[in-house]
Amino acid sequence: MPVKIDQDKCGGISSCPGEGLCIKLCEKGALESDSNHIVLIEENCDDCDLCIQNCPNQAIVKD
Repeated sequence: MPVKIDQDKCGGISSCPGEGLCIKLCEKGALESDSNHIVLIEENCDDCDLCIQNCPNQAIVKD
């Protein structure tokens, strides 16, 4: 089950204390930045949960 990104909590890379840590940690390239917003590429997500565990804003959750 792919993750879901709460854009209100996330705030984008510019307001992330981890400076887009979720993107850096994703080995499958399932997370990308698009105009300062984090977007999910569902077909690349392998449910490893690294992004959920490491999001400093707790903006990434399972559906």
